[in-house]
Amino acid sequence: MSRRVVITAGAAGIGCAMAEAFAETGARVWVTDVDDAALASVPEGTRASHVDASNEHAMATFLNEVKDVWGGLDVLCANAGIKGPTAALEAMPLDGWRECLAVNLDGAFLAAKHAAPMMKAQRSGVILFTSSTAGLYGFPYRAPYAAAKWAVIGLMKTVAMELGPFG
Repeated sequence: MSRRVVITAGAAGIGCAMAEAFAETGARVWVTDVDDAALASVPEGTRASHVDASNEHAMATFLNEVKDVWGGLDVLCANAGIKGPTAALEAMPLDGWRECLAVNLDGAFLAAKHAAPMMKAQRSGVILFTSSTAGLYGFPYRAPYAAAKWAVIGLMKTVAMELGPFG
């Protein structure tokens, strides 16, 4: 049976490249995105759904649909991200800060949170988180992006420790 792969923000950019690579191995691929034009142009055979990664209800509903259609999930690529605002710390708008963290960090958390029960029940699965070198070294004038990407790395390490014993 082919692997069942979900990729958030998988209709363009890095997510699209991941989707193409998994599809080439024979995996069943289902991408989410908020860009309807990009979703409309995903390769034939790839499932596509409009899902805001930072919306818990939307993510939970989507992953329940995945479970209903596929019966489980083998690989989750928590890839959704935005660059956020570019500004000096003292000029950083709070709404831009919050939006950047919501997509980059909350999106990764929510995808993992709602995929974990499926993977734990089947005692197998892989969760891939997309971070950035900004999450290792910082990035001037991009405080929310760097903070989110540092946090994604911490989330990844914690999820590995929590879910590792379940395969």
